[in-house]
Amino acid sequence: MKLTKNRLLTGGAYTILGILTAIGPHTIFAVCEAMDGKFMKCHWTAQAEIGNGAIIAILGFLLFLSSHTIRVGLQIALLALSVQTILLPNVLIGVCGGNHMSCHSLTLPALNVIGIVSIVIGAVNLIYLLRIKDRKQR
Repeated sequence: MKLTKNRLLTGGAYTILGILTAIGPHTIFAVCEAMDGKFMKCHWTAQAEIGNGAIIAILGFLLFLSSHTIRVGLQIALLALSVQTILLPNVLIGVCGGNHMSCHSLTLPALNVIGIVSIVIGAVNLIYLLRIKDRKQR
């Protein structure tokens, strides 16, 4: 197996983006604290993003190690998880309703940016991987 620039860039990018997705809502761009011992929607979004981000990081690491055909499949899965990174805080679970809440003004935009960057990287990489496959079959 040859460690190409493509493997290094995409694998490294996804590993870092996955780690940011998993731990960011609890540290760097933290969600709201519990109020009166009760957790708000943003807490559950952050919890869901732990699993989502962990899977992104693991699959990103696997991009380093996998064959071309496997990398295409991993990339498709990573694209779906990247979309889910955006859907969790925006549609599926949500964040607090108040614009003044830290989850609404910090966590939500951060997760949206991470998700969009992941989707762009994934789309470009998938096109690249499919074009390489077409060249090899000619």
